[in-house]
Amino acid sequence: MKHSNKFAAVLLSTVIGFSALTTTSVVEAAEKKRKTYTLSERVGKKVGTIYDLYSSDQIDEAIKLALELKPKKPYDKAYINKFLGSMYAGKQGKGKEAIKYLKASVEADILSTNEHASAIRTVADLQLQEKEFNGAIKYYKMWMEFTGKQDPAIWVRIGNAYTQLKQYAKTIGPADKAIALYKEPNKNPYLLKLGAYYELKQPAKAIGVLETLVETFPEEPKFWGQLGQFYMLNEQYEKALATMHIAYINGYLTKGSQIRVLAQLYANNNIPHRAAKVLEKHIKSGEIDRDEKMLKVVAGSWHQAKDIKKAIKYYGEAAAIAQNGELYYKQGLLAFELEDHKGAIKALKLALKDESLRQPDNALFTMAQAHFYNKQYKSAYAKMVQASQGKSKSVAKNAKIWINYIKDTAKRKKVAYR
Repeated sequence: MKHSNKFAAVLLSTVIGFSALTTTSVVEAAEKKRKTYTLSERVGKKVGTIYDLYSSDQIDEAIKLALELKPKKPYDKAYINKFLGSMYAGKQGKGKEAIKYLKASVEADILSTNEHASAIRTVADLQLQEKEFNGAIKYYKMWMEFTGKQDPAIWVRIGNAYTQLKQYAKTIGPADKAIALYKEPNKNPYLLKLGAYYELKQPAKAIGVLETLVETFPEEPKFWGQLGQFYMLNEQYEKALATMHIAYINGYLTKGSQIRVLAQLYANNNIPHRAAKVLEKHIKSGEIDRDEKMLKVVAGSWHQAKDIKKAIKYYGEAAAIAQNGELYYKQGLLAFELEDHKGAIKALKLALKDESLRQPDNALFTMAQAHFYNKQYKSAYAKMVQASQGKSKSVAKNAKIWINYIKDTAKRKKVAYR
């Protein structure tokens, strides 16, 4: 009939994201020989008019005319139901209506082999679209049984339906069948398995899937990052680091969260200088936020790597963002360690402005020492007296010893100490 190709194309179009397969390739199994019927003269004439309306994009008019037909003969009725279902399928929000008519045509079991297979397949696709997952599974299996065709894309859809139903254990079988049937590797069934194993809390099996994905699709950046993170979840830290390192040098880690994971792995595997360099680079590029938390991590990494000057720099930058006394205190202690007494005094003064500082007596004691070594005996004496009057008994004890030492040194050098 006129416009039948267009009609068939609409009927067979998929309604979800996977590629559609046409029923023109359906194998008519010998055991499924079906009697051939034709439309009655009255219905046949009307169908021609309906096709003309449909092909002119007068869909509502075509549907109205089809509904008015009210055929009596089983084949006429099944044919019109399929036609109506297909037209409703093309209208937004009419999926359930389409399913109703297509199901009726399937249940009649009187259409030709290709038409019957087409109707079954479209019902399944529409049910998946309408989130009628149990129905979709039933009709996809019915389609494969009727056609005798094992289609990997259909098994993926069945696996997806089980996933949507949260029946994760049932997802894995269809995914494996799809993997076996695809002539060229397809990542969709692997992703179904990965999601299922994750939900089933089986990280070792999820890792096995990801290892296959990385091996089969090495150019896919996300699989590398996911594999590294799954290794971490499974406490396989050396493998996690190796995987994330390879991904990084190949440019596959593009998210700030992935860079932070890599830096953490470097630090945990006693390679703190790499952690610091990676974080430095990506903070400068803007891929990682330049906030107190990340600057503190950079400072800690340089500190762990024994690059004290850089640690001092970053502790200071981190502290300045929120006037964090604890970080200023760390900066001051490291500056004192490097005998940068002016730097230590400056940082410790800022630390003591923070009333929440946990060890103010220690900060005063170290500041007093810094003033002493900077030959500022009056300041050294005043701060050490303060430290001796603090809450910390150990600091007070040492401070009293230092008070006498400051006095003696100042007298020997003939300078005032108060």
